[in-house]
Amino acid sequence: NFKYTKIAMARRLEALKDSRWVRAMVVLMKDRKYFRWHDSGDIQSSWHLKRILEVCKQTPSTKHWLPTREAQLLALMDPDIIPPNLIIRLSATKVNGAASRTWPWTSTVTDGKDKTCPAPDQGGKCKSCRQCWDRSVINVQYAKH
Repeated sequence: NFKYTKIAMARRLEALKDSRWVRAMVVLMKDRKYFRWHDSGDIQSSWHLKRILEVCKQTPSTKHWLPTREAQLLALMDPDIIPPNLIIRLSATKVNGAASRTWPWTSTVTDGKDKTCPAPDQGGKCKSCRQCWDRSVINVQYAKH
């Protein structure tokens, strides 16, 4: 129900302020090869992004992928300060919209057949695909769902 979801989200956001959050996330990353940030939701502030960067720095054996629509936060960042095990992909804001030109790694959504993400054909799973985590892949194009 909506009320429960709103309360649960507020608690999660409040947890970000806990001084133990970074350490807890680092512990949770143990033995993970790949991690996707924010299955739903987004970066809440520059402070939140800094904490994510710190988690990534402390988990060098985990490859991190952070999708975001927060172009204004990324505009304040130099991509060169991002830890090498993290890729931040700036998501397009419209279906069939152009990829951003303000950030080196992007994602777009298409309602056509020209998607590059294989997940819809694999039961919604990445399986062996790691495009989203790969810095040599400039744009990943997802199918509208």
